[in-house]
Amino acid sequence: MTRRELLRLTTCALAAQGASEFFTAWLDAANLPAHLHVAQEQPVLRDYQPKFLDAADFAALQAFTEILIPTDETPGAREAHCAHFIDFVLAASTEAAPETQAQWREAMRALKATGFHAASAAERDTLVAAMARPERERGATHPAYFAYRLIKQQNTFAFYTSRAGLIEALDYKGNTFNASFPACEHPEHRVVKG
Repeated sequence: MTRRELLRLTTCALAAQGASEFFTAWLDAANLPAHLHVAQEQPVLRDYQPKFLDAADFAALQAFTEILIPTDETPGAREAHCAHFIDFVLAASTEAAPETQAQWREAMRALKATGFHAASAAERDTLVAAMARPERERGATHPAYFAYRLIKQQNTFAFYTSRAGLIEALDYKGNTFNASFPACEHPEHRVVKG
């Protein structure tokens, strides 16, 4: 799946019923301090009911996304509500991308077949590492590698499209320029000449 396809699916989701409320809450999610995050979340996220995935698959997807982009000194997939975003976009893609929905159903079956759904947190970390091996080791294989790639790709898109990923994690400032470049030690490069 290309970025163009992901953008097309997201555009379809923007036209879905409830999209305005969902995306407003989703884009705002990272504004809350970490210690207040769950308690003061907007109900559309806090009480989110999966629309495409069943409850077990949605819980597994949440856990998987949080393993891929954990919370540390910056927000992670949990704060960015990546699983919510993926589920909402997939639910809105019924007519636009039935083949993508079929890929996701197969990916969730493969994930369940690995035992991920019923695994403990430590076992899930081990399973994700095993699924990722083909990415790092030539000749390595795993029957759920395609599921890992699909989840990783859409999780990355969801995270870096969110406020949590773009602004909080990457510190994106928008249309600004740097007046100085503190990482460079050359005096002639430290100040922008106007």
